[in-house]
Amino acid sequence: MKFFKNKGRTPEKAAKLDGVGIKEFAASLKPLLNKREYLTTMWPLAGYFIIWLALTGMGLYFAYSLLASLSMSIMMIMYGMMTITSLLFAVGEFLLLLVAVVVIFFLFYCLQVGVQFGYQDRIQNSAKVLSASSIWNRFKHLRKNQLLRLVAYSALFIFLWQLPLRILAGFFAGNAIVVNTLDVLNEVIAIWKGLQYSQALYLYRAKQPAFLGQSMRHALTVSKRYMAGFKFNYFLISLLFAGVPSLVWGGLTGGLIFYGVYTATNPCIWIGAVLLVLGFAAMMPYLTMISPLYFEKTRTKVQVDALYTDVFTPVAELTGEAYQD
Repeated sequence: MKFFKNKGRTPEKAAKLDGVGIKEFAASLKPLLNKREYLTTMWPLAGYFIIWLALTGMGLYFAYSLLASLSMSIMMIMYGMMTITSLLFAVGEFLLLLVAVVVIFFLFYCLQVGVQFGYQDRIQNSAKVLSASSIWNRFKHLRKNQLLRLVAYSALFIFLWQLPLRILAGFFAGNAIVVNTLDVLNEVIAIWKGLQYSQALYLYRAKQPAFLGQSMRHALTVSKRYMAGFKFNYFLISLLFAGVPSLVWGGLTGGLIFYGVYTATNPCIWIGAVLLVLGFAAMMPYLTMISPLYFEKTRTKVQVDALYTDVFTPVAELTGEAYQD
């Protein structure tokens, strides 16, 4: 089954052919599900996933507690029962905790990127095998400042695309139908832009030396060009191979948790929660390999080098030489 025959593409955007068929993608996915290699990859990724969940959960719990105490502190200041200095100290604690949560999340993202790059190398060369040491080695040598800027630009642009509708929703706050409609449109925008930016990571890696001194937003620009005509195909592949398994497992374990809450059966709640976390931890390598596999399956259909035409800022402009008399 093929999707989106692309016709009439300009050389700058590269001539594209068909997307990836479902059967073709499934056949390409099989070799990556080698049991021994999968387990080797699963332990470091799943282990950090569980640690990340635990630390993030504790961080958010303490942040919520601090936020509640901040509200009380403001009231106490109004009655002269607390000084501004104490309030500033509490605000500092809250901000520090939020920064810690963000750092933990970013480190987990970098570990995922290391695994994604590992699978990309594995797809390109079957002789390369993923291991805990190879994952750690890739993690150490990632240009984390560039990845941070890439994530920040992506989040910023999606936020800016959603901002007009959020402002509009504020004007119609009393109309639930309008607000809900605008919320749905914002979700559609988030998915659409997420699909456009989905290959930025691999396109950045393909030309990583050229990004030295350049803005990381260029990777998003190239990704938009790359995904022209592929968005629905990638959405369908992601939905079938990642979304459906996640929804099924989440539905089964979530149903067990709901049953435990509904019947006040605490063992069902705890068993459901543990199975939910362990199941997603076990699926982490599988969910991580889908994105690099799609890129490698589609890059042969795209003139990748042509996508970078007129993207990078000339070195003479970066150094200022272009503006010298």
